Amino acid sequence: MYKTENKSRNAFLLLLAGGFFGGIANGLLGAGGGIIMTFVLEKILPHDEYSRRDIFANVIAATLPISVLSTIIYGVRGHIKAEKFSVFLLPAVVGGLVGAYFLSRINVVWLKRIFAILVIWSGIYMVIR
Repeated sequence: MYKTENKSRNAFLLLLAGGFFGGIANGLLGAGGGIIMTFVLEKILPHDEYSRRDIFANVIAATLPISVLSTIIYGVRGHIKAEKFSVFLLPAVVGGLVGAYFLSRINVVWLKRIFAILVIWSGIYMVIR
């Protein structure tokens, strides 16, 4: 029983740390929070109960309030330019709807590949730039 309690406590602490550092990455860089949270959830959630799709959906749900809060702070500080932001808004919403629609229809292997390619590409781009 002690091992189970200890394992549960460690999982809880890992969730707290993943959320904290994911929030920092998202707020500071505008990206990366979801990657951190995905990694954490994959490590602690039982694979027989949670699919890759479940993990992605939970990460999206967790990053929404972080993104809203970051948007408010950036907006108050004058970092958001309406003429640039408005161009992205509608296509981003439509893209989010399309992505959510295909989440349950794409093979998990392809989801992993797409995710890995985006992470690698993003990392290379950030290092080069």
